[in-house]
Amino acid sequence: MSNLLQDIKIEYKKVVWPSKDETVKATLLVAAMSVAVSIYVGVFDVVASRILKMMGTFFGG
Repeated sequence: MSNLLQDIKIEYKKVVWPSKDETVKATLLVAAMSVAVSIYVGVFDVVASRILKMMGTFFGG
């Protein structure tokens, strides 16, 4: 068990952590992309819903 903990400690020291600036930029990018995808999916949903309603009334459904 102690070998495992020592190995973890050694590997942990090899990790290159991102700077605060990189972390903030990545977080903002993820948030912006989440908003953009949500808007895209919402618009697609509204358009698809209206098309399907029109098709239903056109074909007598």
